[in-house]
Amino acid sequence: MQQGTARRYLGFLLACCATAAAGASTPLQSVFESIRGESARVPAGADGRRLPLAASWNQGNLPLGFSPAYQIAQIDAGHYLLPWFGLSVPRPPAGATSNYPASTDAPDYYTAAIRYLAAHHLPLSFVTTQFEALLSDVSADYPQRTADGKAVALTPFGPVEPWQAVGKRWAQHPTLKRLQQLYPDPPLVLFISNNERSKLGADDLHASYSPTASAQLLARRRAIGDAWILRYRALEHAWRAALDAPAWRAHAVFVGYDAFVSSALGRWGGWPQYSLCIPGRLEPWPAAWDGASVSYYVHDWAPDSDFTVWSPEVEAMNYVPALAQVRRSQPNFWFELSSWDGQLPGRPTDKRLFYQQRGQELTATRYAGMVQFGMWLLRPRVVREFRNPEDDRVHFGRYFEALMAAVARVHEQATLRSFWRHGELVANPAGGHPYQAALPADLAQSARWFLLDADLNPARPWELTTALRVYALALQQGSAPQRRWLVYAFSPRDETLSTEVQIPQGPRVRVPAGSAGAFALVSEDGSVRPLTPNTAS
Repeated sequence: MQQGTARRYLGFLLACCATAAAGASTPLQSVFESIRGESARVPAGADGRRLPLAASWNQGNLPLGFSPAYQIAQIDAGHYLLPWFGLSVPRPPAGATSNYPASTDAPDYYTAAIRYLAAHHLPLSFVTTQFEALLSDVSADYPQRTADGKAVALTPFGPVEPWQAVGKRWAQHPTLKRLQQLYPDPPLVLFISNNERSKLGADDLHASYSPTASAQLLARRRAIGDAWILRYRALEHAWRAALDAPAWRAHAVFVGYDAFVSSALGRWGGWPQYSLCIPGRLEPWPAAWDGASVSYYVHDWAPDSDFTVWSPEVEAMNYVPALAQVRRSQPNFWFELSSWDGQLPGRPTDKRLFYQQRGQELTATRYAGMVQFGMWLLRPRVVREFRNPEDDRVHFGRYFEALMAAVARVHEQATLRSFWRHGELVANPAGGHPYQAALPADLAQSARWFLLDADLNPARPWELTTALRVYALALQQGSAPQRRWLVYAFSPRDETLSTEVQIPQGPRVRVPAGSAGAFALVSEDGSVRPLTPNTAS
């Protein structure tokens, strides 16, 4: 346990003892209530937007991984987690073949944790491989490989019945059956697929994008998207219907990794070739799922970073209008962020090495500062960190602890909590988003640039490789002349600094920034009050 976390835990335990002695609700009970309430399926309640929770993709297979036991210890320490379990692929019937061994089905992996969740009526989630991995087990119409071992991309035009059979097979997973017996009434159950099965693309299906696409071509692209929606929904509906416990059926939510829009949207002219965008629908994938865990990644395979125009911060601004479009037809769409810093220790593409070669250091503080920008830009339901199965807490625990602290900050600081629930993101009409290639007309007309003009950033025009000193955004409450703004400023390469930013249709002010990110409360008269990490109001 890191020193800062240890101090927080000690303070938390002392507060628990004090409130218990006074006969009041303990801080831990308040954490339980927050996790339970903020995980409600609808994205907003009477009090405004739901507050975020933390989670991971790492299933805790290693002794020092992010296991269910570790998660429960973190909740006991006062952190706001949405617990997650690994879920193996169901074993095939006798005589069938499968290359997906069970790894998380042993009772000692989940029993104590599921009993803890049941005792406190907390939500849970499952992370696993592609749901459709079983298609080849149930139908010859969906082979995974050719006779000579080559991978076969999935088609959207095969029979629907095998998709339904796969959903039923998942629901009949022996582990899920046991967990429903141990905990029959959770308030929320997320089933999260890594959604990485290779699929036939628009080019393969003779529906390549063109800026001057004919009505016939657009109709074909729509039909392909509709076919995917039909099949994924058939799988999910069959899965939900075949679950044993009524509460599991009622509260099941099916989430696909990156079942949203491309992070490359507008960044290069070739992105539509990997898309099924049509007028009024950027992608069919959100309609095929109840929610998406959307990548907010610094990739190991690309020259992107947290300090250039090609960055998660700039890419994610496209998600704002895309999410608004999705929620017009799916108001309860579950939206969460999957974060990653690109670390692959020992490999030449390791992003930490990338920074070191440029005289920089990728610290846990810097990583959390980058993720906080995405949090306040998009206000997701969950921040779900990606780590490989072989990554353990010895090397990566401090990075996850930094994310947990960022999430806790929203819950525990009154001003941040108020702006998360009720603040409105401020668009910046000056300059415009730098990703302008082959944009659909409806997206091109939407507000999608939210970076505040800052004196420390270079003048336009920018290239993808242009280094930015400060990433700042603002959320607004109230109306003139009683407005106030929360400004968040992240400076990846500077531990601390101050910068002058222009709030659109508001004052020009000097605010703090730094690699940890910094918050400031700005009033209509231009006065600025920095909010330190320990500021409670």
